[in-house]
Amino acid sequence: MTTNYELGPLWVRTLGPSSGPNEEARTYLRTHFKGFRERVAGLVATLGAELPGLTVHDITHLDALWRVADQIAGGDYPINPAEAFVLGGAFLLHDAAHVLAAYPGGLAQIKESLYWRDLIAQRYDGLEPIPGSEGEKSALFQTLRHLHAEQAHRLPHIEWRAPGTDHPLFLLENFELRQHYGDLIGQIASSHHWSPHRVANTFCDRIVTSPASLPTEWQVDAMKVAFLLRTADAAHIDEQRAPWFLFALRSPDGISQNHWKFQAKLGQPVSTPEGELNLSGSPFSIDDREAWWLAFDSAKMIDAELRSARALMQDERRAVFAVSGVQGVQSPETFARHVPAAGWQPVGVAARIDDVPRVIEMLGGSKLYGEDPAMALRELLQNAIDAVRALRALGGLGECEGQVIVSVDPCDSESFWLKVTDTGIGMSRTVLTTVLLDFGQSLWKSDRLRDEWPGLASLKFDAAGQFGIGFFSVFMLGDCVTVSTRRQSRHESDTSDHLALSFHSGVRGRPTLREPLALERLSRPGTQISVRMRTDVCRKLMEQLHSRTKQFEQDLTINLAFSPSLQPEQRRALLAEREERRGKPWQMTEHNLDSDVAAAHWARLVAWLCPASDVTIEVRSGSRKQRAVTAQDWLALQDPNLLQRLFIHASTPLVPLIEPDGSCVGRLGLATHHGEATLVYGGVRCGKLERFTGIALAQRPLDLRRQEAVTLASPTAWKAWAKSTLQVSPRLDTDRLRLLHAVCPDLDLPVILVANREPIDFGQCEALARNRDKVVAVFGELHAMAWDPPEWLYRGFGGVIPEFQGDLWFFPSLENNLPKALGPSVPAPNYKEMLECRLLSAWGKYNLAEKVDTIIAHVSGKPIIREAYVYTRTS
Repeated sequence: MTTNYELGPLWVRTLGPSSGPNEEARTYLRTHFKGFRERVAGLVATLGAELPGLTVHDITHLDALWRVADQIAGGDYPINPAEAFVLGGAFLLHDAAHVLAAYPGGLAQIKESLYWRDLIAQRYDGLEPIPGSEGEKSALFQTLRHLHAEQAHRLPHIEWRAPGTDHPLFLLENFELRQHYGDLIGQIASSHHWSPHRVANTFCDRIVTSPASLPTEWQVDAMKVAFLLRTADAAHIDEQRAPWFLFALRSPDGISQNHWKFQAKLGQPVSTPEGELNLSGSPFSIDDREAWWLAFDSAKMIDAELRSARALMQDERRAVFAVSGVQGVQSPETFARHVPAAGWQPVGVAARIDDVPRVIEMLGGSKLYGEDPAMALRELLQNAIDAVRALRALGGLGECEGQVIVSVDPCDSESFWLKVTDTGIGMSRTVLTTVLLDFGQSLWKSDRLRDEWPGLASLKFDAAGQFGIGFFSVFMLGDCVTVSTRRQSRHESDTSDHLALSFHSGVRGRPTLREPLALERLSRPGTQISVRMRTDVCRKLMEQLHSRTKQFEQDLTINLAFSPSLQPEQRRALLAEREERRGKPWQMTEHNLDSDVAAAHWARLVAWLCPASDVTIEVRSGSRKQRAVTAQDWLALQDPNLLQRLFIHASTPLVPLIEPDGSCVGRLGLATHHGEATLVYGGVRCGKLERFTGIALAQRPLDLRRQEAVTLASPTAWKAWAKSTLQVSPRLDTDRLRLLHAVCPDLDLPVILVANREPIDFGQCEALARNRDKVVAVFGELHAMAWDPPEWLYRGFGGVIPEFQGDLWFFPSLENNLPKALGPSVPAPNYKEMLECRLLSAWGKYNLAEKVDTIIAHVSGKPIIREAYVYTRTS
């Protein structure tokens, strides 16, 4: 057993042998603490082998905490033997659950935890690492680091049994002490991973009286003990935690190596007469500069812990510790006086941003999204939809339950209140004040998600938001913003169900955290973002809507002119709608806001932004309500209604894009003229698909603006769609047939132009080739070139009909003409290879002359020359 001297003065004056009163009670506690310590020493003995990257967390660390605690509390700090027993027990257990033996179910129990499943889903794409691999070791390390504090609370009451016996074994064997103090010891041990405020709130009124075997006056002040544990544990950073020889044996790498290195260079922390903790060490060379900075950051962390402990203990009228901070942490230069740098000078300079609000305004506002306030509304809607979908994933809502409400109400003659309210998961105080305001930090992609919502990541919830900048676009609409939130279940660190965060002057002012006002309180879990929107922003939104409507009417006119297959009733309906929407843009004022027209305008805008939302979105303007989108209604809407939502008119029918598993990933048609389909991700528009019409689901956008994406559909789905499209639209022009052929080369379509003939397919090519000894093929589109005759160059191809020379076959070049949004799953067909395959079938063998300049046509008697491939039959 370690001697009294080695455990330090605090042990000696509380639990060490004494000739004073109550020695029998002290002996009782000391004896059972020794047994407690010996069993924990056996438990943590394997920690170094299981987690070699960690610095020393075995019994030497646990014993050393007595010495560090004595330096922090001071020799005169009031602490009785019962408090010392509970403190010593918390020392023993706080890190003991870093080993598999602390979990009766072993590795299998660890892998059943929500944290493990979330971690595997987030970091390993849901695939379990190979047993024994570095990936599994890393995942185990992260999981144990997360679970060990919570498991420490359970350790006093966990039973172990030796093989072949039924007798239960406990770390704290004495039944009376385990029953009376076990839960308290475990909870205090667990609290070393809490925030200081949570420690104070939990233990400020926790005074535990003594059992019958101990003196009455030996009451345990849980708050005092908990703060002594967390400050001592934080401050134990010396060579005992990272012995040089063990450092050499384990050879940790990365950040672990720097942790070992800086602690190996530090001496014992010692209190100074001025009430500060002195951390000193041997010099750090320039090669060890990263370790030095880690030491400096650790010293600042310890300083913050000590200052928080003092302030909170003063607030609760507790005796404060002798040490209140760390010496020399005011700057790198002052810290270097105690922990020197050899051959280099630590200075407090680093890359920084002096005007953070300016950066946010540039990268989170108009510089990113352009002068388009609709994009700010899109981001608010996307965040709201994500929140509802997250609550569905957690089981708090049914598959189609939950909604988003967009409301517009007058504020004054110069502005309006725009509110976006969701019935989603809500936010904790930490998320509201930290994650939400951390520019570039997304909760859904961060490690914090596993703490905020355990189990959500493993449920394969996939939020559309990923960059953590969308919220800041709200300041494009106005500077006065309030975020009111009610979490679906109160977070353990929160003291209130409702919170409100108000911005009064955009990102340049300090926001105010407060209780929501009566009108801001939410009747259900969720979040409401309110922004006082300026009149000029409202006008711009309405003008953009009117512009899209005018384009919609122009498309209607073109479709009416060039679509003879349009049914009479459809033609009449489209013409009536065009007449209804003629005129100037509707201007929103506080007087006409409470009207069906206002609600309809806002509903059209919202539906255009979120055309495939799986969450119902309702618009409220004044007292009027209108449904903008019903969850997943895009799957069942009639073609004209869906296209009207997208501000598109098309005469060709929309054909479902169906995956082999039966899921619909789009409803698309072929555009009759220049047109584009809408790509959506998470139900919200994120790009376009040129030469198509309709709507298609997309993969996650990779650009910050979320305006560039590729379709989600697989090659199998595209092929099935092409075949179905050909069935419902058998009479298609060559351009659209070529697009069909690109997504389904298995179809033999007439995509080849032959001089002075109708387009032919590859089967006809092969048949024609059988009766020829030569084929001249031109690959690429026929565009006018600078060296072509002026007549063609001036009028353009089509203005003058060329006189084609001989028997030429023209094959389109889709390589650079396919819409990029089709993605790599739809490669352009190689028409040269396809032709040569047919020629082999027709001729057996052939000779090929590479790229011969050939006269392909004449315009006004002048030659048009292009590179062509000349194939000749070999006898």
